[in-house]
Amino acid sequence: MILLIFAALLALLFLALRLVYHRYWSRGLSCTLAFCDDHAVEGELSALKEVVVNDKLLPLPAVEVDFHMDKRLYFTDGQNSSVSDQTYRRDVFALSLRQKITRTLEFSCRGRGWFQIGSAGLTARDLFLTSKYLMSQPQHTELYVLPRPVPGEKIQIPFSHIMGTVLSRRRIYDDPFEFAGLREYSRSDPMKYINWKATARAGKMLVDLHSSTLSQRVVLLLDLEGRGIQHADLLNEAAVRIACTLSEKLLYEGVELGLFSNGLDVQDGSIWKLPSVSGLGSLLALKKKFACVQAENDLPPICGLIPETPGQWEEDLLVLISRSQRQELVDSFSEKVGKERGVMIVPYQVEHDTLHAPKNVDLIWLEV
Repeated sequence: MILLIFAALLALLFLALRLVYHRYWSRGLSCTLAFCDDHAVEGELSALKEVVVNDKLLPLPAVEVDFHMDKRLYFTDGQNSSVSDQTYRRDVFALSLRQKITRTLEFSCRGRGWFQIGSAGLTARDLFLTSKYLMSQPQHTELYVLPRPVPGEKIQIPFSHIMGTVLSRRRIYDDPFEFAGLREYSRSDPMKYINWKATARAGKMLVDLHSSTLSQRVVLLLDLEGRGIQHADLLNEAAVRIACTLSEKLLYEGVELGLFSNGLDVQDGSIWKLPSVSGLGSLLALKKKFACVQAENDLPPICGLIPETPGQWEEDLLVLISRSQRQELVDSFSEKVGKERGVMIVPYQVEHDTLHAPKNVDLIWLEV
């Protein structure tokens, strides 16, 4: 009899605990995933912080957290993860009463891009491991993986060529806000430049000297037509790295930039463009923008994306970066350049076809 009563009490306790877990298992249970960095560089290591909290007086002996992210982010520990079209991760926690567990998961950035984790799945079991409970929690974390810089010895040739062209074609204007000194007045000087206070002190006509400013800017055209073939993907990525590295070096030289691409912006699906960028303060935002550009098939021709404005390119140097070795692209670019002179940079691997470069286009081959 006593054994039967004891067995009945155990059964009631078991049923009561199952009811308690069924009702309260998710209360106070949360999971937060957060990238440790706002941005990283292609090829570097970064980390993801995984925080699981059980804020109640009910232990959870087994809680599984599962999520997925882009396979270009690869966990270095090689545990609890599998890679197919994406990287899938599943971690197991044992949570006692009111416990918080934090883990830092290191991963390598194997490709540039803009990455998000939108949700995490939670699977919990009761004290007897007989029942399984499921729920999903939204996540809000993102990471920019910036393009890897092109080595200095490789990028120096196109950069020097571009800067040489900029300096040879520059237009110099007086900057009225930059005072550089005084000199004697000549009949060709505008009256507005006369410094009357200095004239009164010196007893002769003196005019202000102003520093000169460089008015020319560089417009980079990034062609990203075609994806899905290993050769094309590799060269398109090389084109992005070249454009990003050149942009950084030109900004350091104080050159204003315009950037256009027929690639898509992964954040909103629009055509990627930055009509005007200047100053080193824009550099990080610019690199993040490069992280978001994506190659696609059947993109519009790159030379057709530039606004048509009379006299638009008289002061701008056009630079086209494209893996394409089609003569029609070179000819189209030559027409866009018109009476000025443009630069076309073609990334390639081992061999390349012979292209005929028109007189107004300087063709630079860059092995990657």
